[in-house]
Amino acid sequence: MISEKLLVFLTSWIIENTEFSKKIDAPQFFALSQTEMSQKACFSSDNCKVKAYYVKSDGIYFINDMEPEKNICDQSIILHEMVHHYQKNSKRSFDLDERTLWTLQERQAIYYQNLFLISQKRKNDNKGPENVIQCEGGSYLDLQYEYQSSTQ
Repeated sequence: MISEKLLVFLTSWIIENTEFSKKIDAPQFFALSQTEMSQKACFSSDNCKVKAYYVKSDGIYFINDMEPEKNICDQSIILHEMVHHYQKNSKRSFDLDERTLWTLQERQAIYYQNLFLISQKRKNDNKGPENVIQCEGGSYLDLQYEYQSSTQ
C-alpha cells in the first residue's frame, strides 16, 4: 500500500522540483494483480510491463507486488503517476491535440521520474539507479500500449 509518509515525501518532491507549486489532494490508489493491470493498461495480457497507470476520474492503479515503501524504482513509478495527477488537475490549458498533449505529458513524467532517481542516488552516496532504464518496467511505458483517447 501507499503510506501517508510516502505520499507526503513524493508530494513535497513534486512541489519543490517541478513547476507544480501547489499541493493538490492526493489521488486514490488501487492495487491490481498483474493480469488486471495487463487488461487495464495494455488491453491484453501478452507481455505487458506496465506497473502503474493513472486515470483522472479514478486515481492511480498499481501492481500489488510493488514495494514503493522500500524500493526506489517503485517509488519513482508512483511519482511518475503522481506527476500525471498534477498535470491532469492543474488549471493550465494548451492549444494541442489530445495525442500531442498525451505524448508531451508522458515525456514530462519520465523526465521528472529520472530527475527524482538521480536526486535520490546523490543523497544515497551515489548508490542506486539514476534513470528509468535502470528500473525495469518503468522505462518503456509509452511502448507498451497505444494511445487511447477514451482512457485519458
